[in-house]
Amino acid sequence: MMIQTTFLVVFLPLSIIPVQGGQMPLCQRAFVVLYACYLMTHSWAIAQENEQSEKALLETQSALQQVEDALQRTESTVKEAETQSASVLSELPDTVATEETTIDPVELARDWKKIFDQAMQEFEFGELENSLDKVLEARELADQYFGPRDERTLRAYLIQALLYGELGELEIANELYQETLVIAMEQQGTNSNIVLQILDQYGRFFAELGEYEMADVVHEKAYLISSEALGAKDPRTIMRLQTLANNDADLQRYELAEQRLQDAQATLVTAVGAEALPTINVLEDLAQLYQRQGKLRPALEPLEQSYALRTKVQGPEETQTLETKERLAELYRQLGRPDEAEPMFLEVIAASEQLLGIADPLVIDAKSHLAQLYENTNNFVASLRYYQEVYEIDQQILGDAHPNTAGDLNNLAGIFRRLGQLPQSEATYRQALQAMSAALGEGAPQTISIMNNLALVLESQGLYDEAEPLYQKALALSQVEQGKEHPTSLALNNNIAMLYEAQGDFSRAERTYQRVIELNKQVFGLTHPNTVASINNLAYLYLIDQKPEQAETNFLKAYEIWKELYGEKHQDTLKALNNSGRVQTQLGELEQAEETLVRALELRTELFGGQAHEDVLRSMNDLAMLYFEQGREYEALELFRETLELQDKVLGELHPYTFETLNNLANLQHEMGELDDAYETRQLGYQRRNKFLNRILWVAGDNTRQSYINLYRPELDAYIRLLIELDDERTARDIFDISLRRKGLLLKITSETQQVVQMADSPELQVITEELTAARKELAALTLSGPTPETRNNFPQLINDLENRVNGLQLRLGEASAVFRQAIQQVSVKDVLDAVGEEHALVDFFTYRDENDEWSLCVVILNNGELYFYNYEELEPFKDMIMELRDYMMDVTVIEDDIKPIAQELYEPLWDPITEFLEDKDSIFLIPDSVLNVLPFDALVDFEDQYLIETLNLRLISSARDLVIDPLEPAEGDVLIIAGPDYDSDEISNSPEARLVASSKRSATVNSGIRMGNGLRGLNFSPLPGAEKEGRVIEEVAGDKERSTTFVTRAAAEEKELRSYNAEKVPEILHIATHGFFLKEQERLTKRIMGMQRGSQNPIPPPADNPLLRAGLAFAGLNPNAPLLGEIDTDNDGVLTAMEVLSLNLTGTRLVILSACETGLGEIHEGEGVYGLRRSFQEAGVDSVINSFWEVSDDGTQLLMTKFYDKYLDGFPPREAMRVARLEMVDDFRWSSPFYWGAFAMVGRHE
Repeated sequence: MMIQTTFLVVFLPLSIIPVQGGQMPLCQRAFVVLYACYLMTHSWAIAQENEQSEKALLETQSALQQVEDALQRTESTVKEAETQSASVLSELPDTVATEETTIDPVELARDWKKIFDQAMQEFEFGELENSLDKVLEARELADQYFGPRDERTLRAYLIQALLYGELGELEIANELYQETLVIAMEQQGTNSNIVLQILDQYGRFFAELGEYEMADVVHEKAYLISSEALGAKDPRTIMRLQTLANNDADLQRYELAEQRLQDAQATLVTAVGAEALPTINVLEDLAQLYQRQGKLRPALEPLEQSYALRTKVQGPEETQTLETKERLAELYRQLGRPDEAEPMFLEVIAASEQLLGIADPLVIDAKSHLAQLYENTNNFVASLRYYQEVYEIDQQILGDAHPNTAGDLNNLAGIFRRLGQLPQSEATYRQALQAMSAALGEGAPQTISIMNNLALVLESQGLYDEAEPLYQKALALSQVEQGKEHPTSLALNNNIAMLYEAQGDFSRAERTYQRVIELNKQVFGLTHPNTVASINNLAYLYLIDQKPEQAETNFLKAYEIWKELYGEKHQDTLKALNNSGRVQTQLGELEQAEETLVRALELRTELFGGQAHEDVLRSMNDLAMLYFEQGREYEALELFRETLELQDKVLGELHPYTFETLNNLANLQHEMGELDDAYETRQLGYQRRNKFLNRILWVAGDNTRQSYINLYRPELDAYIRLLIELDDERTARDIFDISLRRKGLLLKITSETQQVVQMADSPELQVITEELTAARKELAALTLSGPTPETRNNFPQLINDLENRVNGLQLRLGEASAVFRQAIQQVSVKDVLDAVGEEHALVDFFTYRDENDEWSLCVVILNNGELYFYNYEELEPFKDMIMELRDYMMDVTVIEDDIKPIAQELYEPLWDPITEFLEDKDSIFLIPDSVLNVLPFDALVDFEDQYLIETLNLRLISSARDLVIDPLEPAEGDVLIIAGPDYDSDEISNSPEARLVASSKRSATVNSGIRMGNGLRGLNFSPLPGAEKEGRVIEEVAGDKERSTTFVTRAAAEEKELRSYNAEKVPEILHIATHGFFLKEQERLTKRIMGMQRGSQNPIPPPADNPLLRAGLAFAGLNPNAPLLGEIDTDNDGVLTAMEVLSLNLTGTRLVILSACETGLGEIHEGEGVYGLRRSFQEAGVDSVINSFWEVSDDGTQLLMTKFYDKYLDGFPPREAMRVARLEMVDDFRWSSPFYWGAFAMVGRHE
């Protein structure tokens, strides 16, 4: 049974840069707007003025003492100051005398107020420089006419300090706050209103800088003065207590903060009433305090009360009511109540856009949180739309360099990741990281968060060598800047544990998870969301590590904590409960499992208001699976069918849950002996999976494509086993259809995407390629997200419209590119039967896994319009025999008489059983699979002691598609020969670019181009003495036939020569004599595949190692370049990988000869044929490819090549020229051993 579970990675999303310090009182909207704007940009302004900021921060270190000194200095003069602080207007004369005229004080006060109001208006609109000019004008006026002790003068100084802080002039701002405070205390008195205002703002100034200890002293002094001057129960004093409490929260003194807020609320209820705005404000702060601690349920009651009171007192459309409504909607989202949150977010957005405009912070907050909600509920299309809207607003208003814009990029990258668009996600994260680092610095919390997220997406692509050092760097920065016990540090430790898990290092992952859990318990307590998330992750680790008892214990623990934290009817709580039931099923605790799963289903149905939710459908499938395990087959059958019908409607036909139910239903039908029903179900799943793969692989990363194919192979194998068991006309037909659609699929899709990338360089095609890519991505996004409430009614039509659009755009590109037209051409079984005709037969080998998970071999034969099937069963004996035969053939010292018996021993079980289906056909198209790709079939020996090459014309092809697709127009270029490169040439490695890379000692991290693994960096080749001579012989033969030839060798045989040549004129023949290689895949792939289902309902499988990036040919300069691979120009680094071959322009090249050691081996992927260079060359537009299976003597190679070229250049088709050349060697006793002629194989399409 496949297990899916909740995956609670501690991912660090960003929306608006969080406001540090306490929550501002919400009693004066204009000031709140200004202050919100100030806070949003303040930390950025600090970073923009690094040098000045450092000086200012040093200055603030003595600020506390200066405040205390100022307070003490004024104690002795308080009485004098109070005596002198009579009313300003009463002290002013009726007129003010100047040198020129007499000024009316009332008019003067009015003029001052007008200037000051203008300054504040400019401030509100964000025109800070203009605002500062007006404040300075108001201050000078007040200084001259009202005097330095006048409150208006001091108020101007206060706003001036605020503005300098906003502009990043922190040193000036700090000095102004201190000077203004001293003057105010001396002139107005310690207990005066203006002193309290200055202390309030000065405390906020420290809080903005993150200096909460300093802010605490200043706010504490303000509170004490206010208590003495105004009384402890005065609303203004209580508001200062509220500010103190919020600062306590910043200092993580949560118990003290809670007590102070509760005291403030109780006092305000008595003093001004429960419905007064100050009381409501404190209630809301209390709710936010609980949220900061992860106490979401305790936060709900005060926030709901606050919203109800604001609605009643201020009205539903008032700004502060909308802000509270948005906070409540966000709390509902966090509590897993999306149905309540979504309409509230939409209402807030609609009302606030009309009231405040689309760029208001409230609108941006609401859209960001709504995007998160849609992301949580897998409505990725809607999520992407809202994140994009927020990004575009911030980009327009704040610019690309602002940290909020960088945060928006982070959020967009997260959605691309969820959609499986990993390369785009990575590029966007890198862009966000660069912008945030420039804005706030590398050690800023926001920068560290993006660094973490980038590491996650690198991990998702299997780039572990890049992900781990980035995690470790982020962790080190977080521990230094924020502390080892900070939530970000703990989250990074959690994600590092996940990295170890993804690599299959389960013991290391377990230790790290356990350490994170203990730290979370110490810092936050057992019931904090972060703690339970790590417990859940540990439970899943135990599950995939085959430790179900420990998994059950931890899932149940997570369930109990979530139940306490969120209540029983919460989405996360019920996921843990459901997962516990599934593990109990695995353990055979069937009665307990039934109780658990029934309870989970009932509660989920109640929570989501019916069955139309993916979590409910998850439970229905799991309960049906339990009935299956209990032997209650008919109950299981009914429930599976009901679940499937609902899933098709609610989730869509291509949702992972829908596929899982289809597979479970087919298994049940098979168990019940209903084979025809099981066939219908399996066939439906196969057809749907083809559709899924065609949509998803096109936009997936290069490594991830192989993982998708690996991931869904078990369901394909189950279908094949069923077809074999049916043993009727459906067996051969459907297995051949599987071969036709799945063999070579990975390379076919990769080739298509490469061709689209190349065509994008053409101005005429750029728009079409961009539209095609966008439509493909949208189609993949809709496939992964499935129907949403907005699209459910027209979802099939949306998909159909997009598919029609994709097909139309592809046809337009096909008109411009014959290679692309080949790639997208549709081929059916009937098309292949017609192409084979009556003159030929076709033999298609296919491998699958049996019920014991062992590889087996079968074959489909097409002959005279009929399809036949033969099942060999076990593959392993053939592997042993093939390897033994190859070992004999590769040894030049083994005589032919010793080879033939071994070849005949293999012929008997492999070829003889199918001769009855071939009848008398001697022209046979042959499609090998798995290890058969490295078998020289022509060297098998029949019962007449003859090699098959002597009796049969075996025509090797990579896919049956090749017989149907239209041939390309043959190229008319030269013969290009690249032979005997100088692998030790240092021309490339000594280039300025390469020296710069070497001196920088960078890690393996690369931002673009091909990622090179450690294996490639260890490559080192010895010279091939005979390769240059081989090239000279071919040049001479071609010259004798009057063919134009280009010959490149030694240091000149660089990779770029191949690229520059084909860019000018496509060669007719390309002959490469050099070393070839194929590196082994990384370890632990199996364990990584096991972990693919981690929590997401739309899983992105763990990356497989892409063979296209580990197969290649060596060119000049490789040996010194190897340590720099991936960091120097990949177009000329000495390695031509199979992936790079796809980008070559070889359209119409008739023949490529790879006369090199090992080039034919490739990686033997089940169902993917030889995943090496020869298929890549074919996909790049080459008709026929000749390659070698092992290294042949120089004389033997030169002789065979001379014979072949002599015939080919005389007009023989390449396949016939090669066959005749090899037969001539068979007839010559000196060269008759398969060692000489058996190493070369030719794969062709049309000739």
